[in-house]
Amino acid sequence: MTPQDLAALPKPPDKPSDAECCHRGCCPCIFDYYWDAFERWEAIIRARGFDPAEVVEALAARGA
Repeated sequence: MTPQDLAALPKPPDKPSDAECCHRGCCPCIFDYYWDAFERWEAIIRARGFDPAEVVEALAARGA
């Protein structure tokens, strides 16, 4: 994956911190929204011919 490929792809959603969750068992929880958004992001990345795990790893390696 080239830096240009990485720059052209949408970034994954930001994962909420544990402090952002009230831990009262809400339905839906803020984490439910996150995982739904992450699944949509993964589908977009796959549709563009990339492996979501590789994209996450490449973003982490460059500090994004």
